[in-house]
Amino acid sequence: MPSTIERTPGGRLRRPGVSRGRALRSAELVLLALLIAVPVLSRNAFFVDRIGRYLLLAAFAISVDLIWGYGGMFTFGQAAFFGGAGYVVGMLTTREGWVLPLRLGVALVVAVAGSVLLALAISYFTFSGRGALRGVEFAVVTLAVAVALERLANAGGSITGGQNGILMTSRLGPFHRGHGFYLLAALVLIVTYLGVKRYLRSRSGLVFRGIGQNEERVESLGYDVARTKRWTFVLSGAIAGLAGGLFYVHEGIVSPAAVGIGSSTLVLLWVVLGGRGTLIGPVVGAVALPYLTARLSGTLLDTWLVVVGVILVVVILVIPAGIFGFLTRERTP
Repeated sequence: MPSTIERTPGGRLRRPGVSRGRALRSAELVLLALLIAVPVLSRNAFFVDRIGRYLLLAAFAISVDLIWGYGGMFTFGQAAFFGGAGYVVGMLTTREGWVLPLRLGVALVVAVAGSVLLALAISYFTFSGRGALRGVEFAVVTLAVAVALERLANAGGSITGGQNGILMTSRLGPFHRGHGFYLLAALVLIVTYLGVKRYLRSRSGLVFRGIGQNEERVESLGYDVARTKRWTFVLSGAIAGLAGGLFYVHEGIVSPAAVGIGSSTLVLLWVVLGGRGTLIGPVVGAVALPYLTARLSGTLLDTWLVVVGVILVVVILVIPAGIFGFLTRERTP
């Protein structure tokens, strides 16, 4: 029997990945229905606004899942793009001198461009030449970037605001609060999700997924591994930068912790909880865990961290691949 066919418990034949593909599409439809239902069914503007924040965090989580879940590039520095974009927007819209302050739209474009340039610089250093880094070495470099940026933000004086950070003065207009902000965040998330999904189906995306499974084999087939990893990393940085710029404008403040190890580690937890290499899993993790944290911190003032920790441990022990880990096997996204 060909290896592309498998037998179900009932004796019927099917292709591997078909049921998983259906499960993925069903999960996507449920998620889309929930995205539509939240602003329609809830008249609580504060609740809708809070969920909108989590949707931007979900776009941030997708940027991590793209490079780690599919490419095997474990990173401790993704907050450098997310929080870094927030700092760029804050400095360009609140500081005065020369052409400053800039309009918010221009500042957001510059912030995303800055994230792209930072990702490009890191990728040229880590992926090029005979000294190309991978695995733990790459993780250490990204960790060093996060530490350096956090120190720089703390020592930036009047430019970065030091430990106090930067208070945002710009607003997103009709999209700054409540249902308007939710619609903006949902649009960013949907475009990000569909864009990454389309990329992973493309020729470059398939090569990148192959790199995540067996980099040496892909290289032996003649593909430019360094170039594929570089541009995927840049795409990941751009996504995180856009989500971060919008997120911190909405929050009204950006502080050194935004670019540090804590933020980079937190997004890894969301990806692990949801199931890396699934796209939809990190979205669920980035919404569910912050929402659970917010609810418990309001009711269990002294023990909420313990409860969240126990829940994470149980999930990892029972379903180590994450909530949607069953979708990580061979499938077409």
